Amino acid sequence: MKMIVIQFLSFLAWSFMFLSYYRKNTNKILLFQIMGNITFCVHYLLLGAYSGLCICLLDAICNFGYYKTDKDNFIYYVSIPFRILGGVLTGKTLIDTLPVCASLVEGYSLTKTKKIVVIGGILTYSIWTIYDFNFMSYVGMIFDLIIVFSNIGILLREYIFNKNIVE
Repeated sequence: MKMIVIQFLSFLAWSFMFLSYYRKNTNKILLFQIMGNITFCVHYLLLGAYSGLCICLLDAICNFGYYKTDKDNFIYYVSIPFRILGGVLTGKTLIDTLPVCASLVEGYSLTKTKKIVVIGGILTYSIWTIYDFNFMSYVGMIFDLIIVFSNIGILLREYIFNKNIVE
């Protein structure tokens, strides 16, 4: 039963993340990302994936800061030591460093334009795919890949074929 709850939480969190990339501006993206990060915190706690939990909590805090202020670069750069420290304190293996890497890419991209946010999402969720597989977050792994391919589609449609996606 516990594994079903864990996989459902992953589904819910990824739903928020997936929908975030179809928002028209960064602030709307951030609101959905915050909801997803909070749900992921519970998900990773139940999995015993503490570096993932730590990074998702830090990401939620940073995303809230990005949303509430115009100090995106400042928040990102101040958070870097906390992200690294969180990874060091909770990591036991090399795989535990992956959330730190993904978080750094995502944090950086969220301080930029929508196009960079989408590209950052491709990199971020590719990294999370490996982590989720390792911790048996199978629904998470599937959604990681869906986000990667969805973001590739967004890039192709909006930035190559110049077609706007309706929110």
